Amino acid sequence: MSRNRKIYKADRLTLILVFGLAIYIPFLTGIIQKDKVSSGVEKRNLVTPPAAPQSIEELVSFPARFNEYYSDHFGLREPLTRRYFQLSNKLGRQSSVDDVTVGQDDWLFLGSMRPGYTGYGDPIGDVMNVNLFTEKELEDFASSVTAIKNWLNKQGIEYIYVIAPNKHTIYFDKLPNYISKKNTFSATDQLVDHLRNNTDITVIDLRPALFAAKKTRQVYFKSDTHWNHYGANIAQFTLMKEVHKLFPDSISPTLLSNEQFLITTKQDGDLAKLANIETYREDAPEPVFEGGCTPVIETDTDISGHYKTSCSGQSLDTIVFGDSFFWALKPYFSRHFQRFTYVQEEINRQSLQHLIEKDKPDIVIDEVVERELPYIPSNSGF
Repeated sequence: MSRNRKIYKADRLTLILVFGLAIYIPFLTGIIQKDKVSSGVEKRNLVTPPAAPQSIEELVSFPARFNEYYSDHFGLREPLTRRYFQLSNKLGRQSSVDDVTVGQDDWLFLGSMRPGYTGYGDPIGDVMNVNLFTEKELEDFASSVTAIKNWLNKQGIEYIYVIAPNKHTIYFDKLPNYISKKNTFSATDQLVDHLRNNTDITVIDLRPALFAAKKTRQVYFKSDTHWNHYGANIAQFTLMKEVHKLFPDSISPTLLSNEQFLITTKQDGDLAKLANIETYREDAPEPVFEGGCTPVIETDTDISGHYKTSCSGQSLDTIVFGDSFFWALKPYFSRHFQRFTYVQEEINRQSLQHLIEKDKPDIVIDEVVERELPYIPSNSGF
């Protein structure tokens, strides 16, 4: 037998051996290892073993049900799935889940262009300007928030409506090139214009300030849906200036300088987690406050999920109904108000009435993230 033939034969045997090991090691490991209830990589519960068939119909469907079970429980599935996700994100430039879109320069965005996708309010559709208000919906929206404003004003309380922009809006240039706008205006454009032209509600559109700020600083996280503290600093300053117009003698808006931030590292962005990217690291600025009052967290709260601070030397009381975007604004607001109450839920009569009776605020702020649009807020009871 020639030397080349021996090498060829050895290569064939090696290939057969490797192929056999690739097939049988997961199979044998699956027999030995204990079944998992859920997958930490995929963030879901795994299929349970199919029951023994008790009828002809169950017998016919048993192979398919067993295949679903085995697909979730073969040996080494968890580390192999983790590695697959890592490779698909690194090489394919695509997210391993439908809820995350991989943009340019490693930017991650919530949502998908998959046909029929409506998850998380469809933020990709928002930035493409396909999710719009009808004229009737705009009128209903205006009526609803006007009812809230009038109800508060009768009690001597000011009302401000705030829209927190989606990251997609501010960093449209970091989205994949295949995403383009289908209309020249968005639902946010529609709403801001309608409220400003048809009501006397104070509407705060944070987009212009954030667009300006992004020219010199990154104002949203790459791996998270939310703004970072550079963005939060801009947002709070813009909002405080509007509060100052209503109460010029009671509040002094303060914008922290870039030198007043400590740079730490973020490695747990919600989008990175959702896309199963475990090695994502990025800078995370943290504000450093010098002087002024030290906010005290109050614990005498009887409303689930709300946060309250007090700060001596300040004169205004405020209640904020908002979402997770307002979370980063808490350190700033807690230093500007005598009492600051943050409720992470949609504004509603029951919670608002209770807090007003208890705290007697000067102002109520209603914050909503852009991906909630278009929607019609409930004015039940106002």
